[in-house]
Amino acid sequence: MRSLLVCLGLAVYATGADRLLLSENWFLQSSTKIRQPGAVLSGPNCRLTGWYPVKVPCTVLAALVDNGVYADPYYGLNLKKIPGFQEGRWLVMPQNSPFRSSWWYRTEFEIPADFRGRYLRLHLDGINYQANVWLNGHRIADAAQVIGMFRRFEFPIAEQARPGSKNYLAIEIIPPGLLPLRTYGTKQIQATTGWDDHNPQPPDMNMGIWREVYITASGPVIIRHPYVASKVALPSLAFAELKISAELTNLSAREVIAELRGEIEATHFAQTVRLTAGETRLVRFTAESFPQLRIRRPRLWWPHPVGPQELYRLRLRVAVQGRLSDSTELSFGIRDATTYLNEEGWRQYTINGRKILVRGAAWMTPDMLLRLSRPRYQALIRYAREACLNMLRSEGFSIRETDEFYDLCDRYGVMVTQQLFGRSIPDEALAIACVKDTILRIRNHPSLVHFLGHDETFPTPSLDKAYRQLIAEYTPERSYQPHSGAFDVKDRFQTGGTRTGTRQLWTYATPSHYYRNKESGAWGFAQSGGIGATVVPLESMRRMLPASELWPPFTEAWSFHTVIQGGRYFDAFLKAMESRYGKPADIADFAMKAQAMNYESARGMYEAYARNKYSATGITAWKFNTAWPASPTWQYIDWYLMAGGAYYGAKKACEPLHIQYSYDDYSVWVVNSYYRGFSGLRAKARVLDLQLKERYVEEAAVEVAPDGKTRLFTVRWPADISRTFFLSLKLSDGAGRVLSDNFYWLSTEPEIPGGQGSRGGVFYIDSKSHPDYTALAALPPARLRVTARFERQEDEILGRVVLENPGSHLAFLIRAAISKGEAGQEVTPCYWEDNYFSLLPGERRELAVSFPTAELAGAAPVVRAAAWPAYGP
Repeated sequence: MRSLLVCLGLAVYATGADRLLLSENWFLQSSTKIRQPGAVLSGPNCRLTGWYPVKVPCTVLAALVDNGVYADPYYGLNLKKIPGFQEGRWLVMPQNSPFRSSWWYRTEFEIPADFRGRYLRLHLDGINYQANVWLNGHRIADAAQVIGMFRRFEFPIAEQARPGSKNYLAIEIIPPGLLPLRTYGTKQIQATTGWDDHNPQPPDMNMGIWREVYITASGPVIIRHPYVASKVALPSLAFAELKISAELTNLSAREVIAELRGEIEATHFAQTVRLTAGETRLVRFTAESFPQLRIRRPRLWWPHPVGPQELYRLRLRVAVQGRLSDSTELSFGIRDATTYLNEEGWRQYTINGRKILVRGAAWMTPDMLLRLSRPRYQALIRYAREACLNMLRSEGFSIRETDEFYDLCDRYGVMVTQQLFGRSIPDEALAIACVKDTILRIRNHPSLVHFLGHDETFPTPSLDKAYRQLIAEYTPERSYQPHSGAFDVKDRFQTGGTRTGTRQLWTYATPSHYYRNKESGAWGFAQSGGIGATVVPLESMRRMLPASELWPPFTEAWSFHTVIQGGRYFDAFLKAMESRYGKPADIADFAMKAQAMNYESARGMYEAYARNKYSATGITAWKFNTAWPASPTWQYIDWYLMAGGAYYGAKKACEPLHIQYSYDDYSVWVVNSYYRGFSGLRAKARVLDLQLKERYVEEAAVEVAPDGKTRLFTVRWPADISRTFFLSLKLSDGAGRVLSDNFYWLSTEPEIPGGQGSRGGVFYIDSKSHPDYTALAALPPARLRVTARFERQEDEILGRVVLENPGSHLAFLIRAAISKGEAGQEVTPCYWEDNYFSLLPGERRELAVSFPTAELAGAAPVVRAAAWPAYGP
């Protein structure tokens, strides 16, 4: 008898022995090499000769790489050598691709004997793209039922399972993507992940089992889709009312009386319900009926750094005839997060009744082969928190992110905007099912604040209507807009209050761009602003490319690791480098100059938004992370988890109490992102020529309102100052302690943006005039004095590093790093309090740094620090 298939948005969180994870002892093989049917493959007589061992979750290509069939696809041109790879094409498989056929995953395992007599279910939390599922010789679901990457499935298996004995499971995976060549039309992709111009498409198109497989055992009634919604009293924040719901399903063939009990710390509540055979009922608890759900003085969840990330724990248990039938628990946060369109039609975010300036970035699938480890998630999201980037926009061409991603965003205080798909899906019913499952799965996370429909296009009218209905039914507290935004700012009234940003987000945007260009600068809300090429540090370039391909640029491997369109996007950046800093002599010189360009542009972009708040309401820059090693492409954290100049420029700009310079009118401002004011502060500005002679100084008393900004004065410099000069800014408290500092390199040659357009499909901007920083190449070397102490705290190393400039020369744009021993590789991830900073003669900085203990691999930590022009790995 064929079993009933149930599609879930949230699998039951069973505990202890009630959950059997099936991750080990799997084998993989192509269906082209198998003659046995599923009934035999899911039985004891299956021969596994020639099959590949694999641990699930794992895509097909990841398994083959792990088994040495193909060389490391992240290095050089190896990815191009894998059969079925097609450069510059998406969601298309050639006829001779080994991944065009289906692949079988098979495992055998023992079900605990105490599962006997209980209601057993097999869970597939994520497959790509279709599957036929066989257990112990029986097909329990077919590919017509099991379809879509972003759905969770469960199957009742009591009839087929053998508790206390060996069981055999075989899953045939059918790939996605047999569609025409991608265009920018509306109907072009399936309900799977997609790869845009930021990353080559893996030849298998991520086919496989990409999330967990497990079996649960329960009593006759199970809990599904638990949800906690909160309504905070505004503006007092004195109390919050909770609304709790969960579905109860009676799996048995008889009527039952079930008692559902809930617990949140010392708060308890319960209901008794009568369920007919097979019935599913939504059970609700409201503050009107259960006054204990009116929480006084709630501990609120705030984004970092404006407040703490308080989390509560909900526990639900359902009993039948006094016996526990099922249980689940989840974390949630109490907070009020809303968005609205302001008087100019731009989207404004608020948190707990307070406006918040969004300064974040686009989030991409963190690994091309979907090796989605918690340590990688933790490193990336912690980097965002450390930089005070308060939002990640989960891109629609990426996966619908995992629970680990959202759990860590909750913990680190990073808000999330979730895009639903990249483009419209031809099978709209399937798209709607995927979106429903996604919403039900992620809606308890306080970090989730907003939904976007599609990327740079509108959903079809029927999809847009369905998205709105799903959000209104399942998470009405959250807002939605259909379109991420267009370049024409007038389109914001149709897209939902945002725009794409600037066309220079793909090529190069100067630090003054966001000040001087109202049409594409720091005003309104930009979903995909950016600074253009963001080049990885030299050590990362040497890890991804063979030495022969490093220099000069535009070698085949260099272009391959740039963007899918190749090195053309990089032309504008290299041209600007030559105009601003001089032609690079070699790869080390190029990398050094690139980090300076990235630092000043990222800092300038985020500072412009801060100065212009709330005429500017937010930006999520393109893009935060990358799924594979990319050299001069778009990323703030590279694939090796290394942060470069762009990241630390953003980190400097986004510090919550910050002194900054304006490139358009030469003014100095203090910007406060805290919801408390500051007074009794002191600001000081110094202009120094290339020989470090002070040519201008000005001081001012500073008072800044909560979430406010204060204009201090206009910087002036003498007409005869050197062509390249420096500006040092410091903000101190009444005791003289420095609260914020900033160091700019400037030029008497003005920076004047020019025209923009498109050549060969690549957007560009031609500057009329660039500042002249070529004199920086002749800066005399600066010797640094470095001392450090480290201590281990659980699984992390904490360090205090003191850097001093004892000489008479400027130590410009110092890059500090930790290596594994004297000659070892650089430690990543590594969280520096500050980096790419400068020290004047006699200055010293003490910096905090931390990194995972495991990354040392038993070696001693060694600090490496060098100032321009002495960069190197």
